[in-house]
Amino acid sequence: MALLCAQLWPAKALAEQTQTEVVKVGSTVVQGEPQSRAARKILKLFDKLFTTMKQTRYQHRTVVRRRQGIFLWDCSGMAAWILKRTAPLARTALTRERPVARDFYHVIRRAPTRRAKGGWRRLKHIADARPGDVFAWIRPPNFPSRNTGHVGFVVDTPRPVPEIPGAYAVKIIDATSFPHEDDTRSPEGEGGMGIGTLLFLTDGNGHATAYGWLGTASRGVVETTILFGRVTR
Repeated sequence: MALLCAQLWPAKALAEQTQTEVVKVGSTVVQGEPQSRAARKILKLFDKLFTTMKQTRYQHRTVVRRRQGIFLWDCSGMAAWILKRTAPLARTALTRERPVARDFYHVIRRAPTRRAKGGWRRLKHIADARPGDVFAWIRPPNFPSRNTGHVGFVVDTPRPVPEIPGAYAVKIIDATSFPHEDDTRSPEGEGGMGIGTLLFLTDGNGHATAYGWLGTASRGVVETTILFGRVTR
């Protein structure tokens, strides 16, 4: 049976959002307040990209022709390109010229939780994640994929799923060949950059231990450690 959760954002939170600044990424209104200047820059850059995008495709070689609205890349290629332009110190911490998802996971794992170091701060609890933050996981053992894991950016503050104790639905931006729940990409398309919803299970202490690729519609989850980090500069 598909998992279900309420899609309504609390009216109070929406009111508070409109009293400050409405942040949008393309046609998607961001729910929650970015917690660093870099996070806000990330969202503003994505807004520009989604507004002008004419073609996107999932591929492991990064090809960006911004004036033509063409963005061809995978998840780590996209994340590295975004950070280079919004949080250069955080990008430098990823020492490889072409980082992969595993590198993002390890740089978050090494980051302190009380303060930022090298442009990164690791978040203790999934509920602490806010728009513009980064998530990453590594490929679990024996998982049928050549990718080292997955990486992307948080769009909305994580929403608890009442029907599943310790579970959260999180709207995210990533680059993938297979869309998520409520995704901006067509299932029949070529993938690439888009916005969708993932499901995360936690251990009761806010540490994400599994993900559901199709969000609350997932019929199963994949167990692995997922980390959330905040870039500061």
